[in-house]
Amino acid sequence: MKTFAMCILGCKVNDFEATYVRNELSKEFKEVSFKDKADIYLIFTCCVTNTAEAKTRKFLHQARRNNPDSFICAIGCLAQVRGNEEEFKDIDLIVGSTNKDEIVNRIKEGYRGSLVRDLNNAGFEHLFFKKYPNKSRSFLKIQDGCNQFCSYCIIPYSRGRERCGQHELLIKQAKELCEYNRELVLTGIHTGRYHDGSYNLYNLLSDLLKIDKLSTLRLSSIELNEISDDIIDLMANNEKLAHHLHIPLQAGSDEILKLMNRPYDTAYFLNRINYIRQRIPDISISTDLIAGFPNESDELFQNTLDFLKEVNFSFIHVFPYARKKGTVADKMNGHLDEHLKKERVKKVLELSNDLSKKYYSSFIGKNVEVLIEKNDDKYSYGYARQYFYVQIPGKFEIGSLLTSFIEKVEDDRIIGQYVTE
Repeated sequence: MKTFAMCILGCKVNDFEATYVRNELSKEFKEVSFKDKADIYLIFTCCVTNTAEAKTRKFLHQARRNNPDSFICAIGCLAQVRGNEEEFKDIDLIVGSTNKDEIVNRIKEGYRGSLVRDLNNAGFEHLFFKKYPNKSRSFLKIQDGCNQFCSYCIIPYSRGRERCGQHELLIKQAKELCEYNRELVLTGIHTGRYHDGSYNLYNLLSDLLKIDKLSTLRLSSIELNEISDDIIDLMANNEKLAHHLHIPLQAGSDEILKLMNRPYDTAYFLNRINYIRQRIPDISISTDLIAGFPNESDELFQNTLDFLKEVNFSFIHVFPYARKKGTVADKMNGHLDEHLKKERVKKVLELSNDLSKKYYSSFIGKNVEVLIEKNDDKYSYGYARQYFYVQIPGKFEIGSLLTSFIEKVEDDRIIGQYVTE
């Protein structure tokens, strides 16, 4: 039996699409580790940061070193925007941001070439499978593409314009996924823009929450201006909808936000966050931040640090600004030194650690619901509905939903005890 190996870089959308391809390939081929010799290698690429691009190139080279005679397939965002460049000349099959449903048949046919297509008229691809193997949670892609065109971002070019799944088909797939995985995470490139005619994200959330075997429904990254009052009310009143929102901020300076072409200012952002916290006091609100954007002076960066403290995020994903050819920001003046960007990233990470410990410690002495993801001989581990990782003494079944009393926060560990009924 022929073997295949996969490497998945980037976002949850990549993970969802890769899972579809893995399930289809596994019907006829055996999966092995990426470090092993395989007949077929698949690399799901990412281009959102320079680090992701570098990792993509590393794995492409590693695949060829592992087996010079292997069939190598590069898939996804970097393949979409760079697939015709020199670094991909040695790749057998190049697939962009569409045609994922063709990959397996093309591999079986031994087709060599490019499936990179123009994205202007791309439709939403429903990729059906029934389970995420060995996981307590499943991702479900409901939307693809982006129309925002933030000045720093390559994603509208690598993923194309917004497109959404048919809600009846999404609900059908969600029910099948929940036969195996009790938590469902809705994902997309611009998840908050989901719509199917007049049927919107609130409608989809409401219908998914009716699935009996679903224990937790979670939203992945969503823009603040797309979180409607209806969604907030639903989260406040339905215990199945996780009390966690990942809301990208990107900068805490109005001047930089304007240069980034973000759809809000800091006053709007703070007022809206305060409203959400009034309705859902225990909610975890995390964010993404770009450090070292062009023209970000020391004063403007300090404004961002001050604003991060004021908003009081539960954790912060921070990235150094990465120049992307074809974006508006790439042509701006005022680009910063790479060393300075790294120093600013370090300062944000230090702040994030402090904010995280403060948020986690607020749960000491309280009960939370934890979905078990893994276990060993001594402990079980899983995420609370507020999206922090809990360690519980005892070996409990993966996929079980437990009530845990939070005893203490120790370094990066949150220690809980199982609460019997």
